[in-house]
Amino acid sequence: MQRPHNMKVVSRRTGLSPHVLRVWEKRYQAVSPERTDTNRRLYTDAEIDKLDLLAKLTSMGHAIGRIANLDLSELRRLHEAEAAVVPAAPKRLSGEGVSATSEAGNLIERALSATHQLDIPALEGVFDEASVALGYSGLLERVLVPVLHRIGDEWHQGTLSTAQEHAASAFIKDYLARTVRSFSHHAGAPSLLVATPPGQLHELGAIIVANLARKSGWNVTYLGASLPAEDIAGAAIRTGARAVALSIVYPHDDPTLPADLVRLRKLLPAHIPILVG
Repeated sequence: MQRPHNMKVVSRRTGLSPHVLRVWEKRYQAVSPERTDTNRRLYTDAEIDKLDLLAKLTSMGHAIGRIANLDLSELRRLHEAEAAVVPAAPKRLSGEGVSATSEAGNLIERALSATHQLDIPALEGVFDEASVALGYSGLLERVLVPVLHRIGDEWHQGTLSTAQEHAASAFIKDYLARTVRSFSHHAGAPSLLVATPPGQLHELGAIIVANLARKSGWNVTYLGASLPAEDIAGAAIRTGARAVALSIVYPHDDPTLPADLVRLRKLLPAHIPILVG
């Protein structure tokens, strides 16, 4: 008969922290471990295999909420398909033979741990390490954005306090502002205008887009959060923007947002596309 494994063994074999294991079980029903008489979790080998695949797939960008209920064979097929298109990754600077995917997952968990502990220097160290190991785009797309999603989810579920969420968000905004300064501007590069529409006060998505665009060689005009359509259109025309990028958090109770987007489209010249994320 198969001997079950405790959470410490599962954490070591999958790279997932005990906190993440609990959240994935409680919130997403990814696994249903048995309990001892003292309420300690016991995992089967199949559950460990599933958690290991989930860890790998989430570090590749898959949302845990969309894949948590897939069975083991479906997860294996999905992972094989992903692995077929992901090039081989360099080894860590320390010499450990782990893939960039595993590296990203480890960095995400360490960043979340630092967030829970309100350890901002540690969080900065994780992001700096990610930038060296994965490049700046890799830092943003494979570590920082997943961290922001997890922070938002945990705050919404009550496993992260408002103080922890605010501290992390404020630091990330400052970190992005500091790191983007190293990118040079070229007079002949295309121009991009980035903002959020009226009532949209969460600007981290817009800042990330602006930083990625600057790294890719665009000249970016960043307007900040919650601007009227008239101001966005006017700034786009004055700067000769090739496109306007908007970051929104779509609320169900904001009846004015669709009308604001329609108005912006009417005010902008037809050749300037609007990119909404």
